[in-house]
Amino acid sequence: MERHTFSINFWISPSRVNKSGVTSINVTITLNGSRATFSSNKQVSPQDWDAGKQKVRGSNDTAKSINESLRQIRNRIYDKESELLDRGYVLTADLLKDAYLDKIDAIQNKTLCQLYDEYLESLSKAVGTNISDDTYYNYQRTLVLVKEYISKKYRRNDMALQELNYSFISDFDTFLRKDYKQRKNTAVKYLRCLKRVINVAIANRYLKFDPFLNFKVQREVVDTVFLTEEELRAIINKDFPIKRLERVRDIFIFCCFTGLSYSDVKTLDKSHFETDEAGRTWIKKHRVKTGVLFRVPLLPIPKLILEKYKGGEHLLPVIDLSSTDAYLKEIADLCGINKRISFHTARFTFATTVTITNRISLEVVSKMMGHTNTRMTSHYAKIVDKYIGEEMDKLADSYANIENF
Repeated sequence: MERHTFSINFWISPSRVNKSGVTSINVTITLNGSRATFSSNKQVSPQDWDAGKQKVRGSNDTAKSINESLRQIRNRIYDKESELLDRGYVLTADLLKDAYLDKIDAIQNKTLCQLYDEYLESLSKAVGTNISDDTYYNYQRTLVLVKEYISKKYRRNDMALQELNYSFISDFDTFLRKDYKQRKNTAVKYLRCLKRVINVAIANRYLKFDPFLNFKVQREVVDTVFLTEEELRAIINKDFPIKRLERVRDIFIFCCFTGLSYSDVKTLDKSHFETDEAGRTWIKKHRVKTGVLFRVPLLPIPKLILEKYKGGEHLLPVIDLSSTDAYLKEIADLCGINKRISFHTARFTFATTVTITNRISLEVVSKMMGHTNTRMTSHYAKIVDKYIGEEMDKLADSYANIENF
């Protein structure tokens, strides 16, 4: 929008004098014929007001103070005009007034931690519906790390959003890997949380550019850890004298045969079970992480586990994830399994050893795992060498009678 007329005027209304004999000094912004008026929060006696010069007469301290305030108001309006134009706004008198009164959120001088706190507050309302407790914890943990990084590098508690640049992001990545000895994918997890908050800042025009622009936040491809059938049986058949290990083993095995993630098994209750006309028992539930519906029929082993804990306070005795992963490492050692397993290993095991290896199609496994496409499932479904060998043996047999070479 081309600007034709723009003026800032200060004026008083002599008819509106209060009991103290003073009246308010008002401000009117005129832009292309439209007007917006607000109070300067300053007052003056009508006889002391110079309407022509739009200022208080005299050179005493009171007059100087009020006139300086009016000058600052005028300069602040000009500053807001420039800022709005830089951000691509179409100017109006009301918009300039709102900008001066800090009613336009996008041009407020927010800080990184302030914005992050606001994002966490909005995110907390979606916990248990659109996001899991673990996802929320990752965002919380990222803020803790960001604050520690700012304190260590910049010797202060916060950063203005406008200060963020490529170096801030790059050095935060270095901080995660050097000071906390984080592996690449763990660092990427925290960087992605920070990037999401930065994207909110950009979308709301708090930031003019993306500090992540030339910084690649990519996970490192790592080999998927899953249990072979022999390892799975070793854990199932192991007698654990310690109850905490037995309970964690049972929950882990339940997920190895259902494909449920930690968040999904933790929130599992009786309402998620259905029986079809053929007598099959199904788990039908929306994934906590994505909201996508998954459907998986219960095999005998998970049925036995449910029966084992029937009548307890909870459907299954799920404990916190960090303790669960620690206990799984103990379980692996006791069973002679030389792999770095975690609770997510159960989901990989379901996709490989329990289903794909037993000729369940990728499409069916995808539906049971709550994936929206088979490309996501293929990330989990690493076909074991035994399956590949058997399929190639069949192929070899079909060419066994060729003797021309």
